Amino acid sequence: MSYISTSQRQPLRSDPNFETQFFIMADSVRSLLAKIKNREIVLPEFQREFTWKRSQSRDLVDSLLEGYPIGSLLLWKTGDVPALKNMPNFDPDGRVEVLLDGQQRLTALYMLTKDAVPPYYSPADISGGHDPRELHYNLQTQELRYYQKTEMQNNPRWVSVVDCLQDGDVDPQAITKEVAETEGVDQFELYGLLNDNYNALRGVQEIDLPIMHVEEDATLNHALTVFERVNKNGTPLSEADIALAHMCSKWPDTRRVFKEKLAEMEGQGFEFGLTFLIRGMNAVVNGRAEYHVLHGTPEQELIAGWNSLETLLEYLINFLRDRAYVYSTDDLNTTNVLIPMLGYLAQNKEAFQDERAREGLLYWMYAALYQRRYSGSVDTMLEKDLGALEDRQPIESLIAQLREDEGSPEVNPSHLDTRGVSHPLYNMMQILIRKKGGVDWSNGLKLSEPMGSSYSIEKHHIFPKSVLEKVGFDTGENLIDRKRVHEIANRVPLTKEGNQDIFDAPPSEYLPKVEEANPGNLERFMIPMDEKTWTLESYEEFLAQRRGLIARSINQFMEDLREDSRPLEDSAASKKKSPAALLRHGESETLEFKSTLRWHVYAERMDREIEHASLKTIAAFLNTGGGVLLIGVNDDGEPRGLEEDQFDSHDDMMLHLTNIVKERIGTSFMRFLNLSVEEVEGSEVLRVGCEPSVVPAYLDHQNEEHFYIRTGPSTSELPPSEIHDYIRNHFYGEAASGKASTS
Repeated sequence: MSYISTSQRQPLRSDPNFETQFFIMADSVRSLLAKIKNREIVLPEFQREFTWKRSQSRDLVDSLLEGYPIGSLLLWKTGDVPALKNMPNFDPDGRVEVLLDGQQRLTALYMLTKDAVPPYYSPADISGGHDPRELHYNLQTQELRYYQKTEMQNNPRWVSVVDCLQDGDVDPQAITKEVAETEGVDQFELYGLLNDNYNALRGVQEIDLPIMHVEEDATLNHALTVFERVNKNGTPLSEADIALAHMCSKWPDTRRVFKEKLAEMEGQGFEFGLTFLIRGMNAVVNGRAEYHVLHGTPEQELIAGWNSLETLLEYLINFLRDRAYVYSTDDLNTTNVLIPMLGYLAQNKEAFQDERAREGLLYWMYAALYQRRYSGSVDTMLEKDLGALEDRQPIESLIAQLREDEGSPEVNPSHLDTRGVSHPLYNMMQILIRKKGGVDWSNGLKLSEPMGSSYSIEKHHIFPKSVLEKVGFDTGENLIDRKRVHEIANRVPLTKEGNQDIFDAPPSEYLPKVEEANPGNLERFMIPMDEKTWTLESYEEFLAQRRGLIARSINQFMEDLREDSRPLEDSAASKKKSPAALLRHGESETLEFKSTLRWHVYAERMDREIEHASLKTIAAFLNTGGGVLLIGVNDDGEPRGLEEDQFDSHDDMMLHLTNIVKERIGTSFMRFLNLSVEEVEGSEVLRVGCEPSVVPAYLDHQNEEHFYIRTGPSTSELPPSEIHDYIRNHFYGEAASGKASTS
């Protein structure tokens, strides 16, 4: 090592009483690499992985050949060794030099010179996309290129850089002789050129690199501060990288446990990165997005935060699969949308407070995804969203912030025009198909998580490209036509096998077969059911109709979620909700489910007592605060349909219910009821909406009058001794009189 200049002293603002001293020295590439091999130069755990592209390694060698400067290194000699990469039990014999800056350069040179991975990495850490050891060198032109068999296999001028830098592995004289014999060139002149270029490449090992040394008595915090300052002004480390370095300095296991968790989640289909986990830690520990807040977090808080984050991630992934129809990170155009959700969970005992909170956050998540909430300044948006969680109504604040910044989440058909599958609205369409229960068009499999490469989900063209090309629909230079061929409205998710089965057929041929195999399936995919649009001549009309169906489906789904996130405390709120939204709430004071109107499911016969059960609920709603009775839904909230009641038509069913209400409760009470048949999850249900009555409603049963009210999610009969007081207070009291006057 040679001495270059005098030392310089600079006070560190983090500790004004300490002045760090830099010794600017130089050492050869050969010497530095030998120190790495002998573990005299080590890499701290807080350093990031080898991330250089192969082109950067090639350019580094080229710069050394040309004599261009490649920047200085930063080393810190210390006996107080921090946690090291790939050396958990390293016991130094005296002081070692910790590599603070320059590891990308030295790692590339080590692999090219030693034909091995440096000790601070394992082979698994160096992926093929970064490993530079296939770099080749043209001994005649000094050109550097990665191996290409067709060009280099029979050209002896091209030699491996690794072989050149190994003693005795390349013989310029033998190469000269081979070229001279086949091409008839002057052997003496060629040998001089090849030998000079060979020695020039080998000579890069003797080049001295400038090294800045941090004063030996610097602490880890001082060295880390220097590392941060150097990287801010030089190598473009991100703020997340620097935050991770600070975390590793406090808790040495940070990077290791992060990488282990990332590998585990990747195996479950959820691919995150270190930056995501750093943001997650900040959201859980500090409720913030600004990285510098993490710098001073002590070890115990980091460990506690990680234990919480690990639990929350597992909970959130299960929630996404179970409730959001999101089965992998491929379904998310950005994982950043999960950070505020983690922040919310961390502030609420690691769980959603209730069903309203779940639906509210789902509404926000979907809207944030397809409105591309984090396509710009991610950290600025995350800071705003995490700040919104501090409000008294955090989810409402999140939604209000999103609307203020991104506008209304309502989707118009025009938003889908010419949009391709890379747009997040495609993912939203796919989520809706899953929710509606759509199955593969060929094999009938659910489009959730099919196993095996033959059943992987692909983005199928409804009108195949080849079919459109045959009729002159331009898929070449005409940009608009090309986009319309590939737009969302012409795409559906199908398994690979299903895609191949109908690869080249026009939709007019195969869509009728799809519908016949699974009636209703096309509607679940939001396919226009007018068969005239399935012809090639009507392609533009098909697109227009399907855009409308997709947009309406998304808006209805989002509207249901939004209604779900509001309280179901009064009949007015429940009356506006769709059956799908109501089912997710479960039975309550204002909501009840009945499997049938008159059919006894277990006895398998008509039964007037079954009718009586529905009438009791209606009377109770009339006498309390109103509500909704859904007939055709079992106690678990699963739609069963209306077929079991064996009416000739839905009109006959509603007429029958109207007649028994008039007969047993009273004709005058029909003005408080609204009957309709609606579809939910592929089944039809009878919805009976009940407004609260302004007068008491008695139910006649076996020639006796009974008085029912709602008490929580059940119907109760009041004894005669309590009926008078209830009627006086509920119907004729001061509060009730005000209610009656507005009805």
